[in-house]
Amino acid sequence: MINRYSIFLISFLITISCNNNESKKKSKKNKINTSISEFKNLKNDDRKVKVESFFYKKFKKNQFNGNILFAENGNIISKESYGYANISKKEELTEQHTFQLASVSKPFTAIAVLQLIQDGKLSLNDTINQFFSDFPYDGITIHQLLSHRSGLSQYTHFCDNPSEVWPDKTKTISNNDVLKIISKIKPLKNYPPNRRYYYCNTNFLLLASIVEKITGNTFKKYIKNNIFNLIGMNSSVVYDRTNSEELIYPAQGYENRTPWEDVYLNGVVGDKGIYSTTLDLLKFDRALEQNILISDSLKKLAFSKMNKNYKINKNYGYGFRLKDHKDYGKIVYHTGWWKGFRSYFIKVLEKDQTIIVLNNVKRGRFLNINQLIQLIN
Repeated sequence: MINRYSIFLISFLITISCNNNESKKKSKKNKINTSISEFKNLKNDDRKVKVESFFYKKFKKNQFNGNILFAENGNIISKESYGYANISKKEELTEQHTFQLASVSKPFTAIAVLQLIQDGKLSLNDTINQFFSDFPYDGITIHQLLSHRSGLSQYTHFCDNPSEVWPDKTKTISNNDVLKIISKIKPLKNYPPNRRYYYCNTNFLLLASIVEKITGNTFKKYIKNNIFNLIGMNSSVVYDRTNSEELIYPAQGYENRTPWEDVYLNGVVGDKGIYSTTLDLLKFDRALEQNILISDSLKKLAFSKMNKNYKINKNYGYGFRLKDHKDYGKIVYHTGWWKGFRSYFIKVLEKDQTIIVLNNVKRGRFLNINQLIQLIN
């Protein structure tokens, strides 16, 4: 687990190398490797049948509705769609449909923050109070937000109940609104800062707001300019309830066959909010693999354990979940659930294998990560 001395050392090394990183960043903006936008389909790969048989059976049993993509070294093993984007309209899913990524949005927020650290505009030791002076808790750092060690409460709880906190549930709530609520009511914390790991969506809302404060841009504009446009994620959008016209073939989220409404909490971004496709997520994966978005050293830091293991062999880095697989080594991944959508972004590092599963119907159990990995091994 990273300690205070390590954070200072890392910050120092990042600072002295930021000029070199800036020049590399500019050159990468001028010429992005074509492997991020052009993918080869592996032919005659027996794993394709295995993967597609697994999901087809689940689809026929009404246990899966969505899009999948399995790849190795950036080459596609399987890419398929199962079911409907909109059940009532009988609109069949295609690879062009976009899904609410839910918490799979968190890796993008983390990369945005790490980009600002790489550029020398932010430090892991900076506190929330440096950016928002009326924030009522002292000493919570960027490191603690990224690694879920802040101890803060879930905004989805204290904004939703009691009802007088946000009485009109038809009115969109934004990141700035949540910040004002925190300052006004000072919700009880779960733990003192840095005591232990506690997964909390509020952490990544705050990180998105800090990105906005530093850059002077909206979070959705920063992500679009510095991640989506940079690597050709042309179907991806940060959705905050003000820009529905920007969504590209959005799938509807369902609880069984009941559609979820576009709830007021969808105005908050950073912890969720990104709509994307399986192919765009593969571009994100390849950009990470080739160190286009952040340096290799920062990527390794994001993929490092920042907590004590929980549930035997699971951990969390900076915006990425981590687990040690007895056969395949380190697994870097994130899952998400929000209003009918279930998302899975999984990376088997040693084999450069990528698994992307986007589901827009919540029905039955969540997919087992180990089982998905086993499909291509």
